[in-house]
Amino acid sequence: MGGMTILATAFTPFGEAKTNVSEDLLLALDDDAGVFRVVLPTEFERAEREIRRLIRELRPTAVVCFGVARSAEAVRLERFARNRDEATSPDNAFEIRQGRAIVPGAPEVYEATLPYDAISAALSAKGIPHVFSSDAGGFVCNHTFYCARHEIEESKRAISCGFVHVPPIRKPDDFDVLLKAMKICIRISGKAGTAVAV
Repeated sequence: MGGMTILATAFTPFGEAKTNVSEDLLLALDDDAGVFRVVLPTEFERAEREIRRLIRELRPTAVVCFGVARSAEAVRLERFARNRDEATSPDNAFEIRQGRAIVPGAPEVYEATLPYDAISAALSAKGIPHVFSSDAGGFVCNHTFYCARHEIEESKRAISCGFVHVPPIRKPDDFDVLLKAMKICIRISGKAGTAVAV
């Protein structure tokens, strides 16, 4: 990827789930010197600490975060990170956060800066179902997305960043389709919006 570093993240299983498809997909990616893969803990505090540290230390070209949305029927390109935790379920550290700002005094919303239009075009070209979403939820996914965007804004670095939710595996061929989608998201992000063959 021309010396660029792409930080790609996923999450560990949470709740009663034994696996997290975002983690399984990330670990199934081919090794690529330009992609730094990290599986984050599904915990508000630890995930925040880790994503901020990685951005500071790696200074990546792009940050592409992945998580699973149990209710999703298609890949979801999340447009906005919101400055609030609003979860009724505990994270893996048994913490429940409801109705509290992630960073008090910071902007209410950060917009994703990944080249979603190019990603959408590439996904469409491969026939992969996807949607644009305006709500990344109130759990650790949105929390991590917001913290990543906040860290980037505070650093004043030109780092593109976004969050992609993948649906659960429901059919035998779903994994291969979602893996292809993940590769497209990462590669297009690494090319700063220039479409490439995947």
